[in-house]
Amino acid sequence: MQTLKNVHDPLGTAVAAGFVVLGIVLVYSSQSMSAMGSVFPITTSSAMAILGLVLIGRNVVLGMRGITPGSSATKEGGIEGGSNLRRILFVLAMGAWIALLPVLGFFVASCLAYFAIMIVSVHERMSVKEMALLVILGLAILGGFTLLMSEVLLIPMPRGLFF
Repeated sequence: MQTLKNVHDPLGTAVAAGFVVLGIVLVYSSQSMSAMGSVFPITTSSAMAILGLVLIGRNVVLGMRGITPGSSATKEGGIEGGSNLRRILFVLAMGAWIALLPVLGFFVASCLAYFAIMIVSVHERMSVKEMALLVILGLAILGGFTLLMSEVLLIPMPRGLFF
C-alpha cells in the first residue's frame, strides 16, 4: 500500500485508471454489435485499456524509484514553461485539419496537419537527415493508417479533391 502513496503522477494515474474502466465498458458494450461493426470499437477500446494499464505501471515503477514529476522536467516543458504561441498554433493547426478534411480528403489534410504540427512542436534545430526521417515516417504512418481505416476496417474516409 506504501507504493500507491508514492505514485509518480497521481492525477495521471487516476485518469489512466478511468480510461481502463472506460475501455472495458466499451468492449463489453460492443459485444452486441455485428462482427464487422464491432472490430473498430473493440480494437480502439482494448488499446485504450491496455495503454492505460501501461501508464499506470509506468507511474507506479517511477514512484517506487523515487522519481518525482518535476525532477526530470526541462525549463521549456511542463505547465510553468512552454510557449503560449506554440499552444495557440497547435490548436489552430488542429482546427484547420478538421476544416480541411472534407475539402482535401483525409490523407492530404492529415499530411498538412502533420507537417504544421511538426513545425510548431520542434524546439531545436534538426539536421536534414532527421527531417527526412520524420517526413518519411510521417507519410508512412499516415498512409498505413489511411489504408487500414479505408481498406481493412472499411470505414468511409473523407475523399475530398485529391483521393
